[in-house]
This record gives sequence, C-alpha cells and structure tokens, in this order.
Amino acid sequence: MVNLQAKEEFLKITKFIYFSIRLVTFDCGFFSKNAGKFLSLFYIFINIYLTFEKTSLVEQENILELCLGFCTIVGLGSISTKVFTVCYYEDEIVELFTWIENFYFDNTEPILVKLRAKSLDKILWILKLFLKFYISFIVFVVTYVNFYYLINDIQVINIPWGMPKTITVYLQLVIYFSFTVIYGIPIMCFGCLGIIFIEILNFFNESIALLENSEEESLDNGFILILHKLHCEIYGKFCIYESIFAYSVFFDLFFNTTSMIGIMLLTRLYPDISIFYIIFITLASQILIYCIFGELIFTETEKILESLYMTKWYDLNREDKRAILLLMMMSSRPFGLKAAGMYNINIILFVQIIKLGFSYCAILYAFL
Repeated sequence: MVNLQAKEEFLKITKFIYFSIRLVTFDCGFFSKNAGKFLSLFYIFINIYLTFEKTSLVEQENILELCLGFCTIVGLGSISTKVFTVCYYEDEIVELFTWIENFYFDNTEPILVKLRAKSLDKILWILKLFLKFYISFIVFVVTYVNFYYLINDIQVINIPWGMPKTITVYLQLVIYFSFTVIYGIPIMCFGCLGIIFIEILNFFNESIALLENSEEESLDNGFILILHKLHCEIYGKFCIYESIFAYSVFFDLFFNTTSMIGIMLLTRLYPDISIFYIIFITLASQILIYCIFGELIFTETEKILESLYMTKWYDLNREDKRAILLLMMMSSRPFGLKAAGMYNINIILFVQIIKLGFSYCAILYAFL
C-alpha cells in the first residue's frame, strides 16, 4: 500500500502543477475561463508586436540587433504555441494528472500494490529533481538575460506613442521576467507527464516480470487479464498525451531550430558575447528534453514484447497462453512521441537538428 507521506508529496506536486496551469490561463476568478485563455495569447501577441516594432526601426547594417530581434520574434512564436496548447487542452491535461493520481493510489490489485508504492517513491524522487533543476535553470536564464540587456542598454521592444526610454526599459524587464511563468509552465507540464509515463511503462514491464515468480494462485485469479486491461489503459492515456503535445512539439522544434540557427550565426559573428551561448544551450536543452523523452518512451514500449516473451508462457494453461499471445500482438509495434503525428522524436532527430543548424549557419555566414 502507498504510504501516506508519499501520497501527500505527490498530491502537493500535482496541486502545484494545477496552480501553474491556472496562472497561464489567468484562471483567478476575475475573468471567465475563456477570457483568461484569450488574455494569455493576447499578451504574447502584444509582445510580438512590440518586438517587431523595434526590429523594423533597426538599420540594415546593424546585423546584431536585426538577428536578435528576429530570434526574439521566433522565440515568442514558440512560446505562443506552448501557451495555446496549455489553454486549449487544459481539461485534458488535468484529466491526465487525475488519472495518474488514481493509478498510483489504486489498491484493487493486491499483487501490484508493492510495485505501485515502489514506483511512486521512484517517480517522486525524479520529479523533485526535475522540478528543482528546471525551475532553477529557467529563473537563472531569464534573470541573466534581463540584467545583461539592462547593463548593456539593449532594447528588444519598442513602445510607440512617444513613451520615454526609461519606462520602456523597466517595462521590458517586467515583461521578460513574466516569461519565467509563461515559458516554463508548458514545458514543465510536458516534462512531468513524460517522466511519469516513462515510469508507468517501466512499472508495467516490472509487472510482467511477476509472471516469473508469481504463485499459481495469482495467475488463476486473472493476473494476465489485469495486465491486458492495464496495457490498454496506459496506451489509451498515452494517446491523449501525444495528441495534446504533438503539434505543439512540432512547431516548437521548428521555431527553436530557426532560433538556434540565428543564435549560431550571432555566435560566429560576435564570439565574445556570452549571452548567445546561454541562449543556445537553453534552446538546445529544450529540444533535447523532447528527444530524450521520446527515446525513453519508445525504449520502454519496445521492452514490453521482450518481457512477455521471456516469461514462462509455456507453463501456462491454454486460455492464459491466448491472452499472452494477444498481448504480444498488441505490443509488437512500440509506440513513442511523434511530432505532428508524423516524425519520430528521438535522439537521432536531435542529432539531425544540430547538424542542420550548423549547416545553415555556415551557409548564412558565407553570404555575410
């Protein structure tokens, strides 16, 4: 049975995620639910307009400000796709976390209770580590970029109507510090759900391994049928997870790759400016998160068929052999994350994106 402390800690994490989603959607009671979601997107589009307004005033000879403005607009486009995903699929994301809570707190199958408790302890440790590292990293990057812009008098936005420069600078600080929330929360939702699904798949593989050591009583009580229902349940929820983030990840990969090419070019032109290296690492790490999760999910689903085959299926009765065979047929095609439902997200994709970025950077650098 799941211990009370682990249950409370897990509920604290999910409540924190629910609160974070409400921050993005402005679900604070002052606006209707749909109006709050519209305000989030409107806020980003205002920032895109202000950045475009500043970039349009830059002289063509000033490559630094032109590229920086272009990369900022592309980055804001990436943030808009993330925010739109969280706003549009808010109910589905909350539903997934609710299912995860019920999944780990379910005690209806006594044979899986210990495994669930062990899996929950493991997932808590990983989630805490991920959230601490990720939140610290996002806060550090946003703070560093803001103070670098302030110290070096870099303006990325321009407010029309004759607004004084001092007000514009401080407003830019406020806007970019707000991106700690707007930029970070959607990736946090994707990352937490991805980590949990990886562990749930690992839990399922460990459940299959129980067929090696389980007593005949457990098997007679329909343990294989439990595995079959569990597999269908996990696959169904994963399909929801993939449908939520499929197009968001696709556009995110596109926008981030485009921004990376611009940042690479700026790094070649101005190798002494440290902020470009930090921005590049941030963009590359975000793509790497997607690709690592996609790779791990595919690896875990690939193990299911092998785990089933390595059981003592030949010692089972005829009905259980049929159930195992059906389960093996269902798991014969491993599933993983796909961008826009077409492109497999894995480490190979990450390597291809980095190679593509360096190639286009070299071509653009040759024309300058």
